[in-house]
Amino acid sequence: MSVLEKERLNVLDKRPHEILKQAPPFLFIDRVLRLEGNEIECMKHLAYNEPYFAGHFPGEPIVPGVLMIEMAAQASMLLSISLENSDQTEPRIGYLVRTQDFRFYNPGRPGDSLHIIVEMKEQLGNYHTTKARIINGHDQSRIAKGELIFFLP
Repeated sequence: MSVLEKERLNVLDKRPHEILKQAPPFLFIDRVLRLEGNEIECMKHLAYNEPYFAGHFPGEPIVPGVLMIEMAAQASMLLSISLENSDQTEPRIGYLVRTQDFRFYNPGRPGDSLHIIVEMKEQLGNYHTTKARIINGHDQSRIAKGELIFFLP
């Protein structure tokens, strides 16, 4: 097993808050499920007591679309960091530059487990373009999809 493969396995071994600068309540990845080639699959379980459910919308709570984009951005960061040949151990911060063609098909509701599947499309210097799709882990229904461009210093 190469050094790079061993380092990539560490992304699976670590918790997202050990790799990303985000912290609860703004950490939207519970764990990494799979990391293969240029693709990562992460999971976010939507607990009934998530703070945003109280106001979005009372009596019929759903995950705000902007938070699903943030889930995709955090999963994209985890993928990019795993692809780097770096020995950096401190949590990293990245900056979302642009979203493209994000579409929402079904709402995420309390009790759902969202699977965020991200594929690296392109990397130009510190700019990364990823293609993301979010599905409901319970019934495999489509939740959202789109592309992200972000800057990882």
